[in-house]
Amino acid sequence: MKISLSSDIGKQLGLMTFIGLVSMLLLSYLFYQAFSDTYYQEQRNQSRHLTSVASSIVESFHKKSMQGELTEDEAKQLSLHALRNARYDIDGYFWINHTNGRMVMHPVMPDLDNTDVRPVQDSNGLYLFQKFTETAQQGGGWVDYLWPKPGDRSTHIEKVSYVSLFEPWDWVIGTGLYLDDLDAKKNQIFIQSAELIAAAVLIMTIISVVMAKRSTSTIRNMAIRDPLTQLYTRRYLNESEDSFVREDNRNQFNHLYIVFLDIDFFKQVNDTYGHMVGDQVLSKVGEVLRTHTRAQDLCVRYGGEEFVVMTLANSDEPVLKLTERLRKHTHELTFAEGQQITLSAGIARREVDESFAHVLQRADQNLYEAKQTGRDRIIFNDPPL
Repeated sequence: MKISLSSDIGKQLGLMTFIGLVSMLLLSYLFYQAFSDTYYQEQRNQSRHLTSVASSIVESFHKKSMQGELTEDEAKQLSLHALRNARYDIDGYFWINHTNGRMVMHPVMPDLDNTDVRPVQDSNGLYLFQKFTETAQQGGGWVDYLWPKPGDRSTHIEKVSYVSLFEPWDWVIGTGLYLDDLDAKKNQIFIQSAELIAAAVLIMTIISVVMAKRSTSTIRNMAIRDPLTQLYTRRYLNESEDSFVREDNRNQFNHLYIVFLDIDFFKQVNDTYGHMVGDQVLSKVGEVLRTHTRAQDLCVRYGGEEFVVMTLANSDEPVLKLTERLRKHTHELTFAEGQQITLSAGIARREVDESFAHVLQRADQNLYEAKQTGRDRIIFNDPPL
């Protein structure tokens, strides 16, 4: 019998190709199922995280009202302004409804604001805002329902939202995901990656990271920036202190300096001219700090009328000049028909192995001394380098 070697090899190659194609299809199917479950869960977790971030923003303004820095109404208005303008992905937004059934803020359907939304149903008959409130009061969770997309109220789309309760104000805060958007994104990623599963995993990871960074960057910036002065918050100071200490330890020619500043007689400004003028003063001082410091310096609104500047320098002189510049430009500010303010400052230079908290405490003590010895002055008691 005559055997064709090339025919046998061709058959084997054909069989291997067939097995490879079947294996690829099977792997693609299994990958698709696993990817679908993972993708949905990641998006749901992201939505839950964003709701948590939104709640933390509201909590930060609530704390300011409890500390007397803002009235409750001002704190609520600032919270609403922050979340009303927050967007992520294509159709992502936040809404707030009250537990009594009143819509507090809906950025894409403003006609619902200040209305009773308890009677609102989706096309399946679900009283969704009642469901949101019940779920939030039970500790928070997911709600599935139908809801129109921004700009098209005629078509109701499957949506899943995460809601949580901000108890001090009885606010239900929520954000959600449209399932057709998730399906479209999932299928697009799968089609692009079907030929090479390993590459698909890499692409999925990159896309997930980019989406997460893009969707949270704006809200994080709101969380770490003081809205009145546009300076960093005390929370961000706590997050950044280690990096400044590490740089101080790493570079023997640079030293960490903390400048603690306080507006003199600021309470009198509020008492005499009102909090609106006081806010204008704080805003102007914040602008002075942003304008007359370096990009690598960290300017923080520490609380009330107190500010902190963290800077690295190779000698005392540039820090003293920087502080004097801030004091001088603050004194040049005017408010309420030509009134002026002054600034007191205390400076401390970090010593070897000194904790950040102790440096901050010494700067605060020097600020106190500046206050006690006449104000409108700078106190720096560290020995010369």
